[in-house]
Amino acid sequence: MRHALVLWHRWVGLAMAAFLIISGFTGAIIAFEDELDAWLNPQLFRPAWQAGKPVLDAYRLQALAQQQAPAGTLVDEVLFKLPDAEGASGLTERVLAFRLSPADPLATETVADQLFIDPQTGASLGARKYGESPFQRETLVTFLYRLHYSLALPGKSGHLIMGIVAVLWTLDTFVAFALTLPRRQANAKTRFWHRWRPAWLVKWQASATRINFDLHRALGLWLCTVLLIFAWSSVMFNLRDQVYLPIMSKVMPFDLSWRSVSKLEQPLDRLPMPWPEAHHMARQAMQDFAQVHHLKIDFEDRLRLDRVRGVYMYSVHSSADLREDRGNTAILIDAQTGELKGWWLPTQGEAGNTFSNWLGALHMGQVFGLPYRIFVCLTGLALVAISVTGVLIWSRKRAGKKVVKPYVRKAGLASKW
Repeated sequence: MRHALVLWHRWVGLAMAAFLIISGFTGAIIAFEDELDAWLNPQLFRPAWQAGKPVLDAYRLQALAQQQAPAGTLVDEVLFKLPDAEGASGLTERVLAFRLSPADPLATETVADQLFIDPQTGASLGARKYGESPFQRETLVTFLYRLHYSLALPGKSGHLIMGIVAVLWTLDTFVAFALTLPRRQANAKTRFWHRWRPAWLVKWQASATRINFDLHRALGLWLCTVLLIFAWSSVMFNLRDQVYLPIMSKVMPFDLSWRSVSKLEQPLDRLPMPWPEAHHMARQAMQDFAQVHHLKIDFEDRLRLDRVRGVYMYSVHSSADLREDRGNTAILIDAQTGELKGWWLPTQGEAGNTFSNWLGALHMGQVFGLPYRIFVCLTGLALVAISVTGVLIWSRKRAGKKVVKPYVRKAGLASKW
């Protein structure tokens, strides 16, 4: 049995190595995506901020954004979380990033999908296509994000590849853990822990080969639980419907109303109503929803029109949220009648949704502040180290076998004479 596990770990590990190195390295970088993006692109994130000058009204900012949007795109959202003229300190707190939609709902490509607006003047700071190229400063960090979760491949192929890798990674986490356990001994003179203890340590005084092996084993063992979280959450992100939900729904209940709204036969070609009226309708629906679920609303985040499904998505920050900086408590309402069609609760809902949202927040470093983001960054680098040391273990064993085989062959010939 152990020999089979060794073979699995060796060959599956080699098959995954390149993908895990990419994921670990890019993950370490995008743990600080916002800060790096703002540092590389001050023209997008650093407007000429005037202390004490009030920001414009949310509806006015939406209208100005639409006027300055690139041809063929629509600004189908109103952002309500506006900077405080007195208290906006962070770079990303002083700019509004509007999401752009294609004017043709059936189009798959647009010239840009983000528009940055100065909240005090309404002037455009620039537009970009998220993750378009690693050779442009404006999209370098966002390209690394795409590389992280889909290898920056077009369509769904990257998601499928990384999803399969994530499934193998999840299984291999259990296999690797099992291989660290000491072998059974019928007449063992020492306790289990004393025999397992070396697996947690690195013998720094030993040879380079032994240090490499110890690093591979010890890093994987110390970070076993964390790596399992990252592996299984990667399955959730990339193969949610194909693998994650079929398995997890056997263990805990899920609310799937958010995804249950079907597409219209013909997408909406105009706004169903002015934004203030849509906002009033959505706010009333959210108040009713919050009362039923005993939620405390902290602030409004955004109102967005989904023309393909014919619904408004209205999100707020509530007592059910995990993140502090953005509202993920959301409802879907019919764009014509205001009827509640679906909802998204980060916590305080079905157990499966709460578990999944915690899994995603831990993966993306959205909880526990800066210390945890630093930990996520270091974990990404540790994953790179585990993968590299694993390849080195295999390559040295392979090189050793090549040396042994000629020696055995020569010895055999000599014995004949």
